[in-house]
Amino acid sequence: MTETTTREINCVLCKDTYVPVLGPQEGEKSYRIYCSSCVNWVAVGRTNPLRLSLRIALGLRDEALSLAIQTCLSSCSCGSKFSCDAGSRCQTCIEKIERETKSPTSGNKDFTNPWDKDEMKKLQPKFLEYILGSEEDNENVNLKQLIEKFEAGEMGAEEYMEAVESLQFRESNQVSVVQAWAMTMDPEELFAAVEDYDLVERYGSRIIVSIATALENSIGRPVLTTLNNEMGQFDQVTQQELRTFMRKIGGGF
Repeated sequence: MTETTTREINCVLCKDTYVPVLGPQEGEKSYRIYCSSCVNWVAVGRTNPLRLSLRIALGLRDEALSLAIQTCLSSCSCGSKFSCDAGSRCQTCIEKIERETKSPTSGNKDFTNPWDKDEMKKLQPKFLEYILGSEEDNENVNLKQLIEKFEAGEMGAEEYMEAVESLQFRESNQVSVVQAWAMTMDPEELFAAVEDYDLVERYGSRIIVSIATALENSIGRPVLTTLNNEMGQFDQVTQQELRTFMRKIGGGF
């Protein structure tokens, strides 16, 4: 189902009413947020770390979620803001303008960072608070402990499988928030902070890869470049795991 606001808007061009789209349609991986003046757009993926983290860490849904994402976007190259209602223009009129516009739209321009640095930084404390969690969250059992309990006969097969699924869901959410937190950080300071907060110890070397992926999507720096530049500050075991990953996806450096 498409995420929409319950309120209808009158299109300023054709005067018809329409309901802005606030998220990807069912079966779609992303949706477009258009500029409020021209027809440039930014695609926001269903699994975009920022979108997921605004839901997970801040509990935002529907229109509140869409408006929060809109606020985090940088201004369009034309100087106007991106808006979930496309500047009060319906999709039919937007598509008509696109057909008549000869200049390239956002879909075929070179990569630019779509996020507003100052607005993103405002989210940093909330994301970090979620990552570090409360003492109760940090006491949740990990996979190794679950396996030990199962093998010791302290839990049955059904209880074990439910616990594993719960753990995987919890860790997936946490990794998404770590990625969003990374997007709010200064890239030059990011990996020192990863060390300070013991994120590799907590999640393993995979968290470095997840962070590098988030940076590729936000600032355009390739994953392999980030890993190659940053691996020297981690211990030998972590470096070896990262080299193994790099060889698998890109032949190493």
